[in-house]
Amino acid sequence: MKCPFCGYEDTKVLDSRPTSDGAVIRRRRECPKCGARFTTYERYEVGPVLVVKKDGRREKFDRSKIMRGILK
Repeated sequence: MKCPFCGYEDTKVLDSRPTSDGAVIRRRRECPKCGARFTTYERYEVGPVLVVKKDGRREKFDRSKIMRGILK
């Protein structure tokens, strides 16, 4: 993750824990270049899972297609 203070491209995670509701992960980070510490909050994105086909098209993931391919 990029440091918001000096722009250095890499930071170190000091602490990582879920919030009380479990929907968000809180991370304390430190920049090895400038020494600044900051907090990030990471959430899961809920949305459709898309499959990129060979021709570049995107379509929704279909578990039944996977199962049909395995059971052939």
